[in-house]
Amino acid sequence: MATAGVDFFRVDRSGPTKKLLTSAALLIAAGASGVGAHLMHRLRPNVGFAVSLAGGAIMLAGLVLGFGTMATMLFENVYLAIRPEGLLIHDNGNETSIAWDDLERIEADEGEGYVIIHRREGEALRFHAGLAKGDIVARVQDARRKSTIALLKGRVVG
Repeated sequence: MATAGVDFFRVDRSGPTKKLLTSAALLIAAGASGVGAHLMHRLRPNVGFAVSLAGGAIMLAGLVLGFGTMATMLFENVYLAIRPEGLLIHDNGNETSIAWDDLERIEADEGEGYVIIHRREGEALRFHAGLAKGDIVARVQDARRKSTIALLKGRVVG
């Protein structure tokens, strides 16, 4: 059951984030092994230098990938909020408010994890919801139904 002013949904990016962080950890481990390889085996100076340089470059690429992934995860600010007056879609600084009267219908995209919000005027909005798309559609429909009979907090029938 949706509670206006309380329910909001953030995009779950844990799957792709885990894959990128795992790749970054593997690159760092492989690079560190390459840097230390010439210490474990007797290699010619030129070959040892090349192996260490390649290992350092791989390790640096892993660090950039890892920290870049974490920064992207921290700075991403995408959510959908259910409010008494309608929906608020916030996409990294761009906010779109949709009044309950302007909401024609909401549906879940079959394969891609998007929620499609159809408005009476203007084109439909696509909100990436991932695996929670069915739950979001159900909660928004419940909140819309409640708004028509003035059950949402803060809505006054006049």
